Amino acid sequence: MKEIEYFILIFNIYYFMMDKLYLEIIERILNSATNIFTIIASVIAIYIFVFKRKVVYSVFRVLINYSSQMTLTEFKYKLDKLNDLNANDDEKRDEVINIFNEILGQIRGSKKLNKHFKEILPKVKSIAEGKRNITEPRKRSLVSELREMIKDLDIDVYSEIIGE
Repeated sequence: MKEIEYFILIFNIYYFMMDKLYLEIIERILNSATNIFTIIASVIAIYIFVFKRKVVYSVFRVLINYSSQMTLTEFKYKLDKLNDLNANDDEKRDEVINIFNEILGQIRGSKKLNKHFKEILPKVKSIAEGKRNITEPRKRSLVSELREMIKDLDIDVYSEIIGE
């Protein structure tokens, strides 16, 4: 009976050792595989950086220009909203001033917009801060100026996209 117990004990020890050995082998294989895939990914990244630099640059340029287009679209939406409001209406005057404040903040917050709208910024600021009384003709004139400046900026953004 003792011989059977020794046999079972030796068998369990052998089985445990083999199981541990197999796990170590599998772990080494997986570590080697991940290292090989890391090396392959690094080589691909270096290849793209060295030989496909223009393509990567173009992708980033498109993304940046897409962001500019989104900003201009938001700007146009605010101008359309201003166009629908009447500055002579006492109930709507506060909303008109609030939208001009949003436009002022958007222009100040963007280096590109700030540079492009430098000339008209004082007019927008005076209306937004209430220093100048807003009337419907002034509002329409300012909205038209802003709209034309956005068209110019829009053309510049499209020119950048196509690479002119």
